[in-house]
Amino acid sequence: MSSWAQTLSRLDAFSKVDSTHQARTSSGGFLSVVVLLAMAFMVTSELRDFLQYQQTHEFAVDADVQQELQVNFAMTVAMPCPLMRVDVLDASGNRQNLDDGITMQAVSRRRAFTKLSGRHSAGLNGVADMHVHDIFAEAGRLRRVPGVREKGLAKPSSLASIGDLDDAACRIEGSVMVNKVAGLFHITAHGHAYGGAYVPSRMMNFTHHIDELSFGPLYPSLDNPLDNTLHVSDDHVSAFRYFISIVPTTYIDASARHLSTNQYAVNEYYKPHSDLSDLGGKPPGIFLEYIFESVAVTVREHRGSIVAFAVRLCAAISGLFVT
Repeated sequence: MSSWAQTLSRLDAFSKVDSTHQARTSSGGFLSVVVLLAMAFMVTSELRDFLQYQQTHEFAVDADVQQELQVNFAMTVAMPCPLMRVDVLDASGNRQNLDDGITMQAVSRRRAFTKLSGRHSAGLNGVADMHVHDIFAEAGRLRRVPGVREKGLAKPSSLASIGDLDDAACRIEGSVMVNKVAGLFHITAHGHAYGGAYVPSRMMNFTHHIDELSFGPLYPSLDNPLDNTLHVSDDHVSAFRYFISIVPTTYIDASARHLSTNQYAVNEYYKPHSDLSDLGGKPPGIFLEYIFESVAVTVREHRGSIVAFAVRLCAAISGLFVT
């Protein structure tokens, strides 16, 4: 044996017991099995922790100075299209009438809401419980885009083909640019709050199903709090009000890809009215009041360090061997 080998053998920290002084027992074998199982469990746990994604949330003042933001919406309202108008009014005093810039398609109320009633969510949706990589995967899927009829919905038709105004409903969808200030997106009947032919209260019905309501770039497969929700009016003259707080959000996955969107929280308020005098000067309709929070959120996804994983793995295995 070389001098180096002799030196290394003398440095062995774990002295070996001569085989003539060893005795095999059933308790020793049982203990060995327990140690091996414990080792397998610890290795599996460390590997699972290493493979799992971790998320961190960072909060900062919103430094984005863009002046406009895209609003995406799609909903079905239980009223004929010619009786309604869609407008946006913001805090800067700017008002847009959207009737000519969006799609308003006549559908059968009975067929549309019969199919929709079995598809709506019982509560609000959201991506709060989703992992960042799942959000990226959903953002890449095309569930539906504005202007394309969603599967399962009644086909658009004309009022003449529907034949009965009591069975007429309206599918409203599109994407519009609004000023990035507090604003009010609203759907009202003609002659109420704005000019136009007066719509009698008996012809109004603001029961509606929201398929999509999002702010920023359109990612159709991402669920937002109001997506796929049904809201039923108990009266002809009624008002639905939604108070929406928008938070700019950036997702960064483990591959350093960025996805910029906007989350929002919403409170819903509904009040039926027996007649127009109960409105206190406010028109019946669907009102979505939105504000922009000054805080931006960055959700960052990452995996643990492979060096730290190797150190923990070696520590677990060597500790059990020593034991």
